[in-house]
Amino acid sequence: MAFAPEEFRKRTRFVVKLGRALHDCGASSERIELHLTNVTRMLGLHGSFLISPTTFTCAFWEEDELDQFVHIERTEPASYKLGKLWEIDRMVEAIEDDKMDFATGIEKLKELTAAPPTFSPAMNAFAMALTGAGFAALLSPNPLDGIAAAIASLLLFAGVHWSSLTPRWKPVTPILAALIAGLTAGAIASLGVPINPPFVILSSIIIFIPGLAFTVALTEISTGHLISGSSRLVDGAMTLLKLFFGAISGVAISSFLLQSSPNLAWSLPDLPEWRTWVAVVVLSLGLGIAFDIPWKKMPWGLLAAIMAFVSASIAQSYFGIPVGVFVGALAVGLFSNLFARITRGPGSILMIYGIILLVPGSKIYSLLNQWVSGEIMLPYESGGKALMALISLTAGLLFSNALLPPRKSL
Repeated sequence: MAFAPEEFRKRTRFVVKLGRALHDCGASSERIELHLTNVTRMLGLHGSFLISPTTFTCAFWEEDELDQFVHIERTEPASYKLGKLWEIDRMVEAIEDDKMDFATGIEKLKELTAAPPTFSPAMNAFAMALTGAGFAALLSPNPLDGIAAAIASLLLFAGVHWSSLTPRWKPVTPILAALIAGLTAGAIASLGVPINPPFVILSSIIIFIPGLAFTVALTEISTGHLISGSSRLVDGAMTLLKLFFGAISGVAISSFLLQSSPNLAWSLPDLPEWRTWVAVVVLSLGLGIAFDIPWKKMPWGLLAAIMAFVSASIAQSYFGIPVGVFVGALAVGLFSNLFARITRGPGSILMIYGIILLVPGSKIYSLLNQWVSGEIMLPYESGGKALMALISLTAGLLFSNALLPPRKSL
């Protein structure tokens, strides 16, 4: 089917803008390429796409594959905006089901792209505090660690929000975040408060730990998307090194400036064992706000996170960490694919939400900490566990797609 030049250009522009929007929402390159291919076919065209975290290449044609219109641009790695991703998917579904005409879809996409975040900066600051406190509760029974992590997260958010206003500060944002966390943990510890500074630092910067990026990278590499997966893997490694440099710098500066360490003999009773389940819910709620998921869709994400955590915990108690992570990833992958089949919603949102509790980025961060602290034997053990956890997580997602193929490209 041949289109007039103006109509052809309108349809290709829509696909390009759709791809940009999906990239800005944090969708993986593999899913963006598949989704754009399906949308291009739906619009009566042919297309080929090569997407990575930093490049965006599209080729369109009508009948002759050699007579192409090519669009190339450089992009920046994006953060997760899962609520907007959900709305974009619904818009494309409406066009495909003839519930929305193409012209209205163009305007709707423009409206969604320009829409402000669901939550205010104050709400995002609250989410950072929830995330820090929730992860600290998972690591430690000491309630003071959770309180200190929440305080560090609030200060961290203020610094990161300020740095985001100036583009030249963006490359050093991870360093600044970890630096603030290290300074805060060191300052609190210097007052004699019985906290575990490494736990506090890790908990407050957990939202910056690129464990999810490592998982997505290995998944893309294992499915043949080598350029995207390799670049995402390198970017994640660099982010991890930035965080580690900022953290040790913050601790060193606080130790130099605050020499006195008053011996304050006060503490709080340890949190009970059931704190773990409260921490999972609190952490998931904070992540949902940080990922910009609207309240009415939050319960689905909470269910995915709880399912991943419960299945992984049960399997881990019998078979160890690698099998536990595999079972957790398999469970959340099957759940997200089943959700996509039944509701025709984007299963990748629930998958991201669920596996965020399983990703071993914190183990890799701890490995770097052990290397610097001079512990020789433990790094190899932790490094092996972190690597096995990453491989198990990737395998679980791959098997879930093989056992229950997703009918949605997002």
